[in-house]
Amino acid sequence: MRKPWCWGALILGSGWAAYHWLSRRAITPRDRRYRRAGIVQTTTPTLFVPGWGGNAWTYNGMLRWFARQGYAAKVLTIRVDYHDHLHVSGQWPETAVNPTIQVLFDHNFTGDYRRQTQWLTQILRWLHRRYGVTAYNAVAHSWGGSALVHSLVRDGADPTLPRLRRAVLLGTPVDETPPNAPQDPAYRRLLAVRHNLRANAGAEIHNVYGVLTGHATDGEVPVRQVTALRAVVADSPVTYQEHPVDGIGHGRLHSAPRMWRLIARLLWANKKDD
Repeated sequence: MRKPWCWGALILGSGWAAYHWLSRRAITPRDRRYRRAGIVQTTTPTLFVPGWGGNAWTYNGMLRWFARQGYAAKVLTIRVDYHDHLHVSGQWPETAVNPTIQVLFDHNFTGDYRRQTQWLTQILRWLHRRYGVTAYNAVAHSWGGSALVHSLVRDGADPTLPRLRRAVLLGTPVDETPPNAPQDPAYRRLLAVRHNLRANAGAEIHNVYGVLTGHATDGEVPVRQVTALRAVVADSPVTYQEHPVDGIGHGRLHSAPRMWRLIARLLWANKKDD
């Protein structure tokens, strides 16, 4: 007969296994087969990158909404396993308009975002080689945005990588220097290689962050850590805009429907209609 603690361990273990499986299970939205009026229709893919601890649930709701509203259609899920191997599911027809790609990391509780930076560069290189992708968009939350910025600035001049067209950063801590402390080494590295941004001339970076009432923070990331990106892109050929959103906390930057509408506009709005 099993002892009570054995049953408890079995239930907890089964629960964790189920959670881990579900958190990796990306939902493929149904395409209504119509295109929303007033949006740019391109073949440029958009990558959706989760932050620390993020999983498929981070963007499932957003991607489903994009498809239902006629903005975009999901084509691929790219999952990076614990051994840095890529696992790709889905189909990418040549006729796909505004295709979206969901990025997942099995090792999503890392001590920093250096591994995610490497994985993003690896994914971009694979897309260039496998599908001939020459330009891409990206939406990235929190440390996923930090990884995207580092991949862009550090590796963006690599000729084997596609060039950035539009990026939407959500609550991205670019400079995590604590008050009255030496400058964040990762931020110093960004400043040292920011000349590489010349290779992505014409790209747009939209820096979106939440501001809770009476506080210069979204509850987790201070505004000063987000807006430190200004110094990195200063005097570069990259277009940079900040979008503060009142009353939005860190976790709701990717889950609130009003954020989905903003992200869709920043990615696919016809500039003539803005």
